[in-house]
This record gives sequence, structure tokens and C-alpha cells, in this order.
Amino acid sequence: MAYLEDLAKAKRAGRAWTCSCGADNPAHYDACHDCQTPSWTCAACGTVSPQQQDACIECDCTTASEAIGDREEGFDLTYEEWVTKQIGPRRVGGRYDYGNADSEYEVLAIERGPRPTWPTWQITARGADGQVREHHTGWDARRDRIITEAPADTQGAPDQTQ
Repeated sequence: MAYLEDLAKAKRAGRAWTCSCGADNPAHYDACHDCQTPSWTCAACGTVSPQQQDACIECDCTTASEAIGDREEGFDLTYEEWVTKQIGPRRVGGRYDYGNADSEYEVLAIERGPRPTWPTWQITARGADGQVREHHTGWDARRDRIITEAPADTQGAPDQTQ
């Protein structure tokens, strides 16, 4: 009965997570109640997501809090180190691709933050369609790739990124 009570509390609080098998789970469960698939907690927003997913189901962050330490222990990474890891090799003026058809984009600006609300950092980019968008998707070396390096005059200049 503890599972059902925990699940009801989590659903009322809006903190339940759904496994890829379809089962709902309380936020503090580190594995699915039905299939025992492990979960992970997002370092940025604290949402619990199924392990099979590449990114957080709430904010698309790809860094698990388990990878950098939890809030009680103290993070292993500073905020600046975490943002640097999320931005990856992207630089203003460079062109990158995130692995989908027509997903090439040029980085126009990088705002490292911290900002008081989510997203705490963001990248402004122009897509292949010419649209300018802001996003905060972390670099994923498994699927993201560099199309063209940023010009040398902006690559090393920290004042070019905000």
C-alpha cells in the first residue's frame, strides 16, 4: 500500500514521473515500480525522468544530478563549469548540427547567466530556415556535431559571449 500512497502524494504535488513502460512512479523512486528500470534526476530542474530518455522530460537538460553530486552533498561542478559543459564546443559564429534533418544552426550569442529563472543560460541561434531562436539544450557529443568552427577572432574572446 505504500507505493499507492506515495504515488497519490506525488501526483497531487505534480512530481510523479512516467516510465517508458507506462507505469507512474513517485518522484523519490530511483527505479520504476513495475519494470525496475532506473531513473535519473535532472541537475537543472530536479525532475525525475526515465533512464532511457536522452533529455529531461521537463526542461531538456541532459545532465543528471547524480553525475555532479546532489544538493545535500554539494555539487562537484561549479555553476560556471556546469554551463561550460552544457554549451560544449559551441562558440559565437560557429555552425553546428544536432542530428535531425535540417537541424544545422549558427550560434549568434551565448548568454551564460546565471539568470534568476529557467533557463539559467541560453544560446541564440539562426537555423537553416533563417529563423532566430533561443534555446538551452545541452551539448550531446553522441549526436551533436560541429559543421564549421567559429572564426578565430571570436573563438578566444570571452567578451563576445554574454
